Formats: sequence, structure tokens, C-alpha cells
Amino acid sequence: MRSQFRAKPKSFLDASRRDWQFDTFAWLLRNCGGYPKFLETTLVLPIEEHFPEHGMGGHAAVAALFRRVRDHAGMADWPCDVAPAPQEKLLPQPSVARTPVITYTPDALEPTSLVATFSHELARHLIETFAESAPGGASLHEPAVEIAAIFMGFGLFMANAAVQTTNFQLNEGEMVHALAMFCLLRKLEPEGIDPHLNPHLRKYLRLAARDLGQHGAKFQQLRSVFVLAPMEVAEMTLPTPAI
Repeated sequence: MRSQFRAKPKSFLDASRRDWQFDTFAWLLRNCGGYPKFLETTLVLPIEEHFPEHGMGGHAAVAALFRRVRDHAGMADWPCDVAPAPQEKLLPQPSVARTPVITYTPDALEPTSLVATFSHELARHLIETFAESAPGGASLHEPAVEIAAIFMGFGLFMANAAVQTTNFQLNEGEMVHALAMFCLLRKLEPEGIDPHLNPHLRKYLRLAARDLGQHGAKFQQLRSVFVLAPMEVAEMTLPTPAI
């Protein structure tokens, strides 16, 4: 006779890594305008509505892509630029005040990886403005940067690019878990992004979303987070809807 009680879904991540992601989302909410502002954040997708540029090549195409990512991140007015990485290692130069430059490898112009790289570096600049340190201390600072890029709406690109790069510290499963958390917190159906997600990650997304569905109280806590930073700082640093 089949039991009338359903077994609880198996945890997708262990409790410590899952709880750290919840803590990191709370930290980002506190420093980025709170949950009401987060509801304005768009999940950026590889569609023409979000990336309408056509007919360009080389650096012009990369620069246009960078500007679009910066717009989606709500950082269009931030002083930063993009340039190809120098082919030779340059000697250290004296520190001077100048516009930060995000670099890319000219022979690696795959759009998904470029968007992931640009959003990751913009997230780094964003959290440098926070007075509050990332949860977990210095050893988890870099993973927190990656969560910040997902929080800003670029989780699909981060997850899809994770298998292509060795530069990220979170694995693709952890990326997908954070993407599922973004969708559930933003009240989006995770299955709706399946067509844009690498096929082998779709199962991860379903499993992560099902596991996270057991943690309604934690999501309610996130939805009660409001601004920690002064409003003028929060307005400067927040993600905004995609254009």
C-alpha cells in the first residue's frame, strides 16, 4: 500500500551553502534598495528585446554589448569602459584616478560569456560601494560577487557560462540554485526560462526550485527586507528594468 505521505524533496545544496545564498540575497537587498526595489529587476534573456543591436563586428559590437549590459544593470551613468585585454603584460603603473576599464579577450567573443563577464565585473563595482561586508568574510567575497551578478538579473548568462570558464568560484549547480532563488523571489516561473538555459541545466533548475519551495519562511524574510543604505546611495546602485 502506497504511503499517503509524500517524501520531502532531496536538498539540492547542503544546508550551509543554501543558507549562505539566502544570507547573501538578504545582504544585497539591504544594500540595494530593499525588496520593493528588487521587484523592478528584470531577468535578462538572450532575446532581441534585451539585445537589439545588429550588424556590428569587432570591438564596436563588444562595446555595444557592454553598454546594453550596463543599462540592464541600472549602471548606465557609472564611469566605466570596456577594452580588449593587452596582449603583453604591462609593467605596473603608478595609481592615478581614472575610469575603471573592464577588459575582454579579443579571440573569445562568444556573447554569453561576454555578458557573464561584463555583469560579473559590474557586480564587483557595485558591491565595492557597500559599507557592509559580504556574508562569510573574505573567503566568500568572490562567490558573493557572482551571486550579485545573478541578483542583478544576469543569472541565466552566469549559469550558461559557468561550464565555459574557470574564472568563477561557484559551480554551475550553485549558479542555477541562485538563479532559481532569483526567479522565486521575483515571483517568476523558473520553467519559463528553459528555452534559454543549457539543456543539462534545466533539470538542475527544476530540482533547485522544488527544494527551495520548502523554504517559504526564508523567502518571506527576504521580502520583508528594506533599505539599509541611505536612499540616495540605494538609488545609485540598484538594478533597474531592462530597456
